[in-house]
Amino acid sequence: MHAKKFLSGTILVPTCLLSALVATSLGVPQNSPPPSPRLALRELQSEFHEAVTCADYDLMLSLWSEDAVWTSPAGTFVGPTAIADFFASSPGWGQVASLATSYKSLYDIHGTTATFAFECIIVDVSGMDPLTTPLSTLPFGNQNPRVEIVQHSNAMCTAVRAGNRWVFSAFTGAAGPIMP
Repeated sequence: MHAKKFLSGTILVPTCLLSALVATSLGVPQNSPPPSPRLALRELQSEFHEAVTCADYDLMLSLWSEDAVWTSPAGTFVGPTAIADFFASSPGWGQVASLATSYKSLYDIHGTTATFAFECIIVDVSGMDPLTTPLSTLPFGNQNPRVEIVQHSNAMCTAVRAGNRWVFSAFTGAAGPIMP
């Protein structure tokens, strides 16, 4: 019974991150049809959170079109390298768990372009592994005293489809939720 309780606590690791890790490790055959646009945009969002959480610079580079623009209170950055460098230089790079409340994501898809919005909740895991740190104590309900929500932010994005893959072309990040 104790092992079951421990496992249920660790399941709180964000599902989107685990899905992204599985999808990345399995790969997609070259002749596979592209996923539905909404699913593909969720995968893009998931890969973004994976890159931040796992400090994966190459993955972060791959998420942006060549002329992508990232805008936030910290400034405006143009191109994949400048955007990836911005994230890699932030103090939370690889030190936080970046979570997304998927049910609050909004999508407006028009062929090969889309606008969408999502929320990010940035959790400081006090130097522990962000992929294995339980966010709540057992039983469910109490926040793990060693973790802290450090930022609640939102993203308003434009994405373009490049072949079978979607990438960000514009991304504006700001503080606070996108909706209640």
